[in-house]
Amino acid sequence: MCHVAFRLFWTIAFILATMTAGYFIKIVYAKWDDTPVIVSIAAKTTQLVDIPFPAVTLCTMNEARKSEAEKIKASTNESDVLFKKLLSDSCENSDSQKPVKKWNNNTSISWENIQNFMVKVRQPCHEMLKVCYYAGVAHNCSDIFNPSLTDEGLCCSFNKAKRDYIFRNPRNLTDLNLTFPMNATDWNPETGYPPNTPAGALPWRPRGAGTHLGLSVVLDAEVKEFYCSTSASIGFKLLLHNPVETPKIADYGLLLAPGREYRIKITPTINNAAKSLHNLREIDRQCAYSADKYLLFYKTYTQRNCMLECEANYTFLVCNCVPFYLPKDINTPICGKEEEGCTKLARKLLEMTLVEASDFNSTDGWPTPNCKCLPGCNELGYSSSMTYGHMIPSLAVNKGYMEDTVHSNNTGKEKDLTVVHLYFTETQFFSYYKTEIFGLSEFLSSTGGLLGLFIGFSFLSAVEVLYFATVRLWCGIVRRRKKMVDSYPFVK
Repeated sequence: MCHVAFRLFWTIAFILATMTAGYFIKIVYAKWDDTPVIVSIAAKTTQLVDIPFPAVTLCTMNEARKSEAEKIKASTNESDVLFKKLLSDSCENSDSQKPVKKWNNNTSISWENIQNFMVKVRQPCHEMLKVCYYAGVAHNCSDIFNPSLTDEGLCCSFNKAKRDYIFRNPRNLTDLNLTFPMNATDWNPETGYPPNTPAGALPWRPRGAGTHLGLSVVLDAEVKEFYCSTSASIGFKLLLHNPVETPKIADYGLLLAPGREYRIKITPTINNAAKSLHNLREIDRQCAYSADKYLLFYKTYTQRNCMLECEANYTFLVCNCVPFYLPKDINTPICGKEEEGCTKLARKLLEMTLVEASDFNSTDGWPTPNCKCLPGCNELGYSSSMTYGHMIPSLAVNKGYMEDTVHSNNTGKEKDLTVVHLYFTETQFFSYYKTEIFGLSEFLSSTGGLLGLFIGFSFLSAVEVLYFATVRLWCGIVRRRKKMVDSYPFVK
């Protein structure tokens, strides 16, 4: 009787221990299945020289120079009717604006028309940028700043990657035909700089921390030339962005007022991912690689590039045109003032889907955007903090920057000028590293620990089970057959 009770007790104990271990293993597996990825701070800091200095895009808030706008308005040439229409669309609330003759509805706005208009009326880079220093060395501003197309119009960009490294087919796109006087390299956030990249190749790397090793520029707002503003003030907009991204500055740029000196501290935001994440599905790792996410216009996948391309595709779907600043081929119709309401609503819907806004369904009858623009597994961004001071009339403090800009016979010019210093304050930065929360070895460790805790299970226990199920069983069968042969030698 005791023998039976003993067996029954240990059988029940073994079953309960096995069930408990199985329950906890199920929890571990559910955790691995639901959140297979963990984001942590990388074990090693990122050196400043391993990342590029941010691309810096500067835009004047003046939509059109007053002198050029007055010339267009006063012109009686039939060829200027198009420019008058574009000026009216850009500066519809400016003073002294007269109604413009409505053009033929069959006339479409071509990229060439828009480009010629912006070149004619916008302040060019060589007039906006008066003095440029990088890493303590004076540069010709026209050499290090290139015209850049943004949602603010024609702007000026520093350290932006060559368009051949940004777009897949740059010659088939409606973009500016830029020439880079300096060598450029194919940098991207996933692979970094190619081996043996020359030190002077774009995008430039930071030379160190501090304003003396950063970028310093003097901007001329030409206040007397302000005709209409993109905002409620005068001055400039500035945006820091990844060198391989197209800047979207209208709603995200910092405002810079004339008559002030700014110091803008730059802090990089670095996200990297383990190579083992390639084996996981996108929905599990919640990030995308360039090899996984093919973009039609851009060579490098980033979330911002994906959103811009998706905005272009979606706007074309619902408005039958694309705004001039979004990526598109040369045959795509460009949206005018008449389609502004449609394009704004399309952009709003896209931004709401990105954050999964609760009132997304408030616009009935519109197709649902389907962008699926996940963050890049390897991405580089930049955040900033800004301080400023008012410039003194004598400009004695800034003489080193102003001696070529302000002269004794140009009293009051300092009211038009803006001095900007962009710099890093550290030479090492923490980065975020995304990796599997449970790899195969971690999962086996957790499972083995639970089995060992509850039923004393180990690898040798598995070998023992295998031994009894194969070798021991086979030997028992052979031994039994041999006994039978020995007992009955004449039975075969």
